[in-house]
Amino acid sequence: MAADDSIARTEQRVRDAHQVLAELGLLDRWRRYGDPVLCGSVAYGLVVEPDIDLEIFTDEPSIDDGFELLHEIAKVPGVARCAFTNGLAGPDQGLYWRIVYDREGVRWNIDNWLLARDHPGPLSAWLVEPMLAALTPSTREAVLEIKEAAYERSEPVQGIWVYRAVLEEGLRGYAAFREWHRTVDTDALTDWTPR
Repeated sequence: MAADDSIARTEQRVRDAHQVLAELGLLDRWRRYGDPVLCGSVAYGLVVEPDIDLEIFTDEPSIDDGFELLHEIAKVPGVARCAFTNGLAGPDQGLYWRIVYDREGVRWNIDNWLLARDHPGPLSAWLVEPMLAALTPSTREAVLEIKEAAYERSEPVQGIWVYRAVLEEGLRGYAAFREWHRTVDTDALTDWTPR
């Protein structure tokens, strides 16, 4: 698979992700309650799976605020599902809503975390600037190669572990990534950032 092809595919997926956000008016809707931050693969320009990650920072996370927003979103044509998890007492210390949106035959999962402004972390929002600073054309290609190989095999993988494998461990290729991945505790929250 040519690197130029994977870059072109991810650039199109980033454009599609921004179109999804615009069609749902999601950033503007969340701004009524807090400060939304686009995180994850869309923020880094490394989209393979149709997923969007948002963290919304507020003085006090409110279930009522989230469901008020979801009440509006659920009425938008194409919204297929909305799900809620109260993670305030867990390690994530936040309120989570997943929105599933069908757009032009592609099902997008949008993860929304409503978090306190004084959240102790780790947070995906903290990773955006260090990732953008650390990525180079060759590491972007290496990340996309691994993520696309996992996606083609329907093997779920969290992007954070791919980024760490490529940027910190210097790994290249899906086989090397899978071998390393077996040695890492991927169930715990991680505060890893690229150096």
